[in-house]
Amino acid sequence: MKIKFVVFSILFAMVCLFIYWGSQPYTIKFSKDFYYDYESDSVFGNGSLVDIPPNIIDFTYDKKFVIIKQQPELVYIDYDRNSDYSYKAGLDEIYYWIISLREKKV
Repeated sequence: MKIKFVVFSILFAMVCLFIYWGSQPYTIKFSKDFYYDYESDSVFGNGSLVDIPPNIIDFTYDKKFVIIKQQPELVYIDYDRNSDYSYKAGLDEIYYWIISLREKKV
């Protein structure tokens, strides 16, 4: 009886974990114009707004701003529609991006 209870408890916990992991979002919407995509590890702007290339290390946001910490990779320099990225300190440095959600500017 005790063994059945332990086995049932472990199986129940595993099912709950699988449900939790499966329900995690693949995107985080900062606003209607900007969102972070987990699969591509990028921040996208809708329409003609600027995208931020992959290898995002961390980000934080509120209703006014998004602050993104990124370390670029050579593979992504000619990323999407933004071919004018300038990494003046080199690809080995950490870069910070600030998005103003109200002004829709990066």
